Amino acid sequence: MQKKLGNGADTYFWEDLWHGDMVLKQRYPRLYALEVKKTVDVASKLSQENLTWSFRRAPRSGVEQDQLTDLTTYVEGVVLGVTPDRWYWTLDGSGEFSVASARKVIDDNRFPEVSTQTRWIKAVPIKVNIHAWKVRMDCLPTRLNISRRGIDIPSILCPVCGSVTKSSSHLFFDCLVAKDNFRKICRWWEVDFMEVHTFDEWVSWIVNLRIPIKHKRLLEGVCFGLWWLIWAYRNKCVFGVVSPSKAVIFDDVVSYSFYWSRFRCNVSFSWVDWLKNPHLVTL
Repeated sequence: MQKKLGNGADTYFWEDLWHGDMVLKQRYPRLYALEVKKTVDVASKLSQENLTWSFRRAPRSGVEQDQLTDLTTYVEGVVLGVTPDRWYWTLDGSGEFSVASARKVIDDNRFPEVSTQTRWIKAVPIKVNIHAWKVRMDCLPTRLNISRRGIDIPSILCPVCGSVTKSSSHLFFDCLVAKDNFRKICRWWEVDFMEVHTFDEWVSWIVNLRIPIKHKRLLEGVCFGLWWLIWAYRNKCVFGVVSPSKAVIFDDVVSYSFYWSRFRCNVSFSWVDWLKNPHLVTL
């Protein structure tokens, strides 16, 4: 919010934002320190012969005199009107508040920029797509992220493999459990395996695969399912009473992705074909 100057009677000269992009007490701190009437309004300040009439003493040479010269030049073009002062919204050209303009400035300042487009796979549930988005945006409550937020935790070691966690991508790409299951998926799909360490590297790998686009999207959904199940396995390691089995992760990836894909893609293919090679299914 910024003051729209009218007659200047309801706007503080030093403390309100009414001219430029900074309040005058911050732009000219040495002059503000000399001011006796800190809350003097614009109309009263500009109606006098000079700007120093309410100072406790005359500005001295040096910084004070330089700031006075600059302030005099800065406000000499200001013309007061007859209408009352009013507030207006600076984020919208109309001057009226809108939720859309507030949301835009928040998004621009808070959301990190990403180098790839959002990937949304209809073959898997919404919750799995959202989880993959969280993997990409690095906003899951991993031990490292919790530690970065200032919360004291006993260890930031990976709860799955016990190695040092250098980044949150470790759990889904660098961890031995993640690599082993990703290698099994590549063997199952008969595609070239490549070690990937980040989401962007995974995107580059999936984009450059030479398989039909519909099957490629299906494979993306399988990888989303892998990350979902790795996170579930990690949570069982941290919070569960009984240690979970690593061997069932790949089996669950195959079975979960079969039922997700079959019923969400509105196609009918057999479990046997899915097990042999998903390239055999007709989409």
